[in-house]
Amino acid sequence: MATFKSPEVIVNRTAEDFFTKIGDLNNLKEIMPSQIEDFESTATTCSFKMKGMPKLYLEIGEKIEHSKISLTAKDSQVPFSLDCFITEKGEQCQARLEINAELNMMMKMMVEKPLTQFLDVLASKMQNF
Repeated sequence: MATFKSPEVIVNRTAEDFFTKIGDLNNLKEIMPSQIEDFESTATTCSFKMKGMPKLYLEIGEKIEHSKISLTAKDSQVPFSLDCFITEKGEQCQARLEINAELNMMMKMMVEKPLTQFLDVLASKMQNF
């Protein structure tokens, strides 16, 4: 199992408010990097394409009230999840993203840089989400 983590960021929303907003996958388009193509979504699913990778299909797999949302890959050659961990900080909250994927060492080396950059962009955009 390979794990890729974003930096922890402070979001100017309460954990409850942020959880509600990010829990509707239609809102994810606002934080996607500009190089993402073909973004489509419903409240519980989304799909998009990253350069050099096949189209990704994600759906909400788990929601823990105001603290965690887990998206799981559907129909993917590589099983993976994208998790958002939320910690209450009064009128603000702290958020961190994590991708867990079933990758061999070679694949991990190939995707580490683009996935880390992807998480960094999402995290920085979440601060003003």
